[in-house]
Amino acid sequence: MDHLLDKDLELKDVVQVGEERFFVSTIKMEVRHSWLNQHENVFVYETMVFEKKEGIVQYQHPLYNTRYASYDEALNGHNKIVKNLEHIVKTTRECRAKIN
Repeated sequence: MDHLLDKDLELKDVVQVGEERFFVSTIKMEVRHSWLNQHENVFVYETMVFEKKEGIVQYQHPLYNTRYASYDEALNGHNKIVKNLEHIVKTTRECRAKIN
């Protein structure tokens, strides 16, 4: 087991893309989707991107999310998402438009 997985992580950024604002959050979290005893106390790191509308983060509708197995991957992934958020927002919206 990666000893870095024991590290807590809580990164928060508000990123402006054009006239819109987005909340980018990366945290360490316990996986609670499993139902097998062997999956108790499983942790991952997750980055989620939420739109901010009128100053309110839209937690119920994440725009994008991804998970990581290690602290270092999460830290690097968070920074990459913040840096490339304009492209991520555009691509995600285009894909959603095609399936809706």
